[in-house]
Amino acid sequence: MIDAYQVLAVDRTAQDRQIKVAFRTLAMACHPDLHGGDKGAEERFKEVFSAYAILRDPERRARYDEARAKARRRGARQSAMATMAATFVLTLGAGSLVGVWLGLHGLLQ
Repeated sequence: MIDAYQVLAVDRTAQDRQIKVAFRTLAMACHPDLHGGDKGAEERFKEVFSAYAILRDPERRARYDEARAKARRRGARQSAMATMAATFVLTLGAGSLVGVWLGLHGLLQ
């Protein structure tokens, strides 16, 4: 489960340029090729890239923000689950099994 804004260390109101600069800075800092096969760096790089993939696309970002807002209204426990599910849907695509499950449960309506 990731918070895309937290991973990139940007505010929810960050503009495209700020998001891109944050991504590039973090990607260079944890790029696996620069860390000699360090698995921790590789995992961090994947997390940074996933966060950027969500926030760089205006449509994906809007869906992510909407899912987060709905989750906050449902409470803290469900919020964590919905954020995680929204991350998977946006990373894997709406056709994934997670997307189908979320659609059936009304989280992305």
